[in-house]
Amino acid sequence: MVTLKDIAERAGVSIMTVSRVMNDKKGKVSPETSERVRRIAKEMGYIPNSTARSLAARSSKIIAVILRDEPATNPLEIPYNAAFLGKIVKILPACGYSIMVHFVQNFSDVTFWLKSWNAEGAIFLGIFDREIRQIRNDNQIPLVFTDSYSNVRRINNVGIDDYKGGQLAAECFLSHGHTRLAFAGPISSGVIAERLQGFSDRLRSAGHPLLPEQTHAFPDRSAADILKSIRESDPAPTGLFVTSDNAAAEFYEAARRAGVSIPDDLSVIGFDDFPVSQMLTPALTTIRQDMEEKAQQTCRILLDRLNNCSSPSEILCLDVNLVERDSVRDLRPPAASPSPLTGERGESGVTP
Repeated sequence: MVTLKDIAERAGVSIMTVSRVMNDKKGKVSPETSERVRRIAKEMGYIPNSTARSLAARSSKIIAVILRDEPATNPLEIPYNAAFLGKIVKILPACGYSIMVHFVQNFSDVTFWLKSWNAEGAIFLGIFDREIRQIRNDNQIPLVFTDSYSNVRRINNVGIDDYKGGQLAAECFLSHGHTRLAFAGPISSGVIAERLQGFSDRLRSAGHPLLPEQTHAFPDRSAADILKSIRESDPAPTGLFVTSDNAAAEFYEAARRAGVSIPDDLSVIGFDDFPVSQMLTPALTTIRQDMEEKAQQTCRILLDRLNNCSSPSEILCLDVNLVERDSVRDLRPPAASPSPLTGERGESGVTP
């Protein structure tokens, strides 16, 4: 069995340096040295001792939860990740499994950690569309992805009807008399692209297309900057669809600082229906996804495949619905008052 000493000798570094790299102690070792040590460890087939012990057992009972680790971002500060992970943590241990959570920046880290832990299965939070094929080919264990729009066939994925969510947001605005609208979100994401497409298609079908200049890349641009652009447009949009409740909260704060009233000056619709949507003033109209159902279905698919490896792959698309609160102003003209003589609208009905 390959040891830390073996790796250290081949890499020309100390055993402590190898230990720090293998335990992912960032900042202790230079990126160049860390990359070289990991490459050598992989070439030599190194497996951490803790996992070697689990390999001796018939089953490790470990499920890996893998989250995308973006630079300068804590994945668990993202409300969606924290909420979804919290629900998984409640489900799988009750079924006799332990959960190992790891943040990865590229797909090569995925295989390393799955094999290091001797994981029996894995759940992926975040967008891994570009790497799915390689991850699946490198790991012959049950894998369940969430919110994937990959075109790779025969994968397990649990997502929501993002396109319908965009349509519902557009329909809500239209039904309240709004025809000049704006959109804000991370447009490069497949999930957000679907929400934008649904929003745009519904507006176009109603004869009020979303203008290209009113599609704003958030958080590439700040909420304050986007809000300024919206307000300075001529004519200015009366409604804004933001692709998460947490992002909507940032626009609320930017509006407060700019003296913009929600919904009197600008109506807002969010997405997710997280608790923050009811804490905002006014309470946020939003598109709700059922996080509990999503977590339950994700864990069910994984457990089914752990019990029967020949089970066919599943792709689930869960429904979404509109939750109306107070952040969308009604711009429809008031109905005409009934005539006191006839009770009919717009006709006198007087007999000569």
